[in-house]
Amino acid sequence: MKLDTISFFNLASDRMQWLAARQKVLAENIANADTPNYRARDVTDFESFLEKSNSGTRAAGGAQQEVTVETVRAGGAWDSSLDGNDVTLEQQSVMASENAEQYRLATNLYRKAYQLLNAASGKE
Repeated sequence: MKLDTISFFNLASDRMQWLAARQKVLAENIANADTPNYRARDVTDFESFLEKSNSGTRAAGGAQQEVTVETVRAGGAWDSSLDGNDVTLEQQSVMASENAEQYRLATNLYRKAYQLLNAASGKE
């Protein structure tokens, strides 16, 4: 059974790719917390990512696409230092924790759906 032809699995896979890209951007923010004039970044929302990937950028045959998530200046920074850096470690830590929890949820949903399909097909 080809799981990539079932839209739920495509959506879950896209969500996990988006969350991985967001985690990378959050890690870059934390790594640059002491860099003068560094501005915190975030990725565009998941809906924008889906619109872009559904507008024909997905490879033919359902092949895995290269993840291109646009980064934007993070809005709502909690604080800014005198050197112009607006990365707040507490804020980035909260965002990274929320991101990790969403990733765990997506992987658990993917795994459960896969187990359900295997049980339904008698393959367990």
